[in-house]
Amino acid sequence: MFGLAKRLLIPTVIVLLLICIGLTASHYTSLDVLVESDASLRQTIRNQPVTSSVIGFIAYVLVSLIPGTAGKSIVLGWFFGLLAGVVIVNVALVLAAIMTFVVIRSCFREVVRKRLGRQLKPLRDRMEHDGGFYLITLRMAHAPFTIVNYTTAAGTDVSLGTFWWTTQLGLLPANIVFVFAGTRLPTLEELIVAGPLGVLDGPMIVALLSTVFVPWLIRRLFHIVIPKQKPAQQLR
Repeated sequence: MFGLAKRLLIPTVIVLLLICIGLTASHYTSLDVLVESDASLRQTIRNQPVTSSVIGFIAYVLVSLIPGTAGKSIVLGWFFGLLAGVVIVNVALVLAAIMTFVVIRSCFREVVRKRLGRQLKPLRDRMEHDGGFYLITLRMAHAPFTIVNYTTAAGTDVSLGTFWWTTQLGLLPANIVFVFAGTRLPTLEELIVAGPLGVLDGPMIVALLSTVFVPWLIRRLFHIVIPKQKPAQQLR
């Protein structure tokens, strides 16, 4: 339950931030510059979708290489919408995972093995029996992204091809949920016009909560169907 409570932190912070911005805007006009900048950025994305998508893609790949950078998929959905957001997020995450995989396996395999020795053995044992199925289970259950990349590269003999397709498919459900949550967030102009309580509608709250409970439900389902595997717990 602690892990579930920890995942609730991001949607809680987003809601509190929206409320704070709305309350501040009702008393001060200093946010006009931010509203204009937000509107200008969105207009640029509409006018130059290809260039904006490339910039967003590169930025997302670079940020994804930094461990612990959660919530960035919601930001992409906020600016780019559902379809473009999902494409950018999924391809960028997979590219970041592959880059990490190749670097760790080529240059830092022994270093990671010494550092994460206890976590590598259960992963290696499961991979020997279940191969790609176990890896896609980890991805769909939303096991820690960076740790899965490191341990798979250093502690298993899984091929790059298997690592690619399991990551591509396994991350897709959660990516759709997170990007969709971003599409439900209001623009700054909408927030200021409607006020903090005016934009906190049911669909937005459900979308934010789904970023927490959908991965959790997938994980619970895998624990019920395949109780001996417990994929996410083994990589915590």
